[in-house]
Amino acid sequence: MAYALACELSGMIAAIAPVAGAMNWKPCNPGRPVSVLIFHGTEDLHVLYGGGRPKKRADRRHDRTDEPVKSAVDFWVERNGCSKKPAVESRGKITIETYRSGKDGTEVVLYTIKGGGHSWPGGKKGFIFGDEPVSDISATDLMIDFFKKHPGKK
Repeated sequence: MAYALACELSGMIAAIAPVAGAMNWKPCNPGRPVSVLIFHGTEDLHVLYGGGRPKKRADRRHDRTDEPVKSAVDFWVERNGCSKKPAVESRGKITIETYRSGKDGTEVVLYTIKGGGHSWPGGKKGFIFGDEPVSDISATDLMIDFFKKHPGKK
């Protein structure tokens, strides 16, 4: 949903932060640059990190094939005019790739959670059979900081 909003409402949205989502919105032609903060686990079976058909689905009525996380990163890096080479930082199971220097101060940041499933980083397990979230980071806190850093034009 966050990707769709950025594609369709870039004039009203300065930044998005999808968690465990696929950028399947096509065509995507945002009128303005949008900063993007992405969280995704490498072992997510609902929205595969490398793309493809989900191995687990909560809703069997909607068959889909998802784009890889890398395609979303590449799209926004290109669209925003960010540096092609990211600054890379590793913290245990977490790898952070930051693509800076985009138009209007935008950036694209990818948090890859090695071994992470379909869950909210720093949150609580969604349901009894759900994936265990990592506690190394808080997606909520990181989003708040990211949105403060990228408020858009006034």
